[in-house]
Amino acid sequence: MSDTPQKRPRGRPRLNSDPQGPLDKWIAGLSPTALHIVEVARGVLLEKGYDAVTLEAVALKANVDPSTVRRQFISKAGLLHAVFDRLQAEPWEALVERVKDIPAPQERLHAYISGLGALVEGGQSAVGISEVLARGLRDPVLRSKIAADYDIARDGTLELGELEAGEDEELARRQRALASLIVAAIDGLSLQVAADPEGVDQDLVFAMLADMVRLWLRDRPGG
Repeated sequence: MSDTPQKRPRGRPRLNSDPQGPLDKWIAGLSPTALHIVEVARGVLLEKGYDAVTLEAVALKANVDPSTVRRQFISKAGLLHAVFDRLQAEPWEALVERVKDIPAPQERLHAYISGLGALVEGGQSAVGISEVLARGLRDPVLRSKIAADYDIARDGTLELGELEAGEDEELARRQRALASLIVAAIDGLSLQVAADPEGVDQDLVFAMLADMVRLWLRDRPGG
């Protein structure tokens, strides 16, 4: 049997409940109270850093009881996963929605890659993304949730480009590697913008990446 990854439906699947920090809804499905808490936590992260994001500190700033934050997110990992969605996964989903109806697959993928630069909004957001990745990956719960986000992003990238390899396992492996490279560009630029916001030409970086992908698609077996 082929190990070719199966296409998933577009959109974000719900995650399984986790007693250490469930976030079993895509962020758009959270209650108004939960969304308010996420926005406050996002502000704390961007203003004061990863260590400052505690359930108690966020509850105080959000003017809610700490039990409310704990009931919604269970743990710091659950809360920070929602913040990560707000900073990166949610804008990615919006980008997919904008480009998904472009008829030609190569043009669709080109528009998608070109639009990825907008996900790195600026130095402050980039710092927040970088902190969640660098510090959050030490937490096994948050790490597993971020890994699920990346899996969704890779599958979404393959689907947008209609990169289907059938029974060709080697081509499937290469195409998934290509999707990983495209997704990795977001975080790589986030780190660079966080460190040197004035030194990165995001539009040019993603334009060059789009050109590289176009060449790969042209020259791939069966392309």
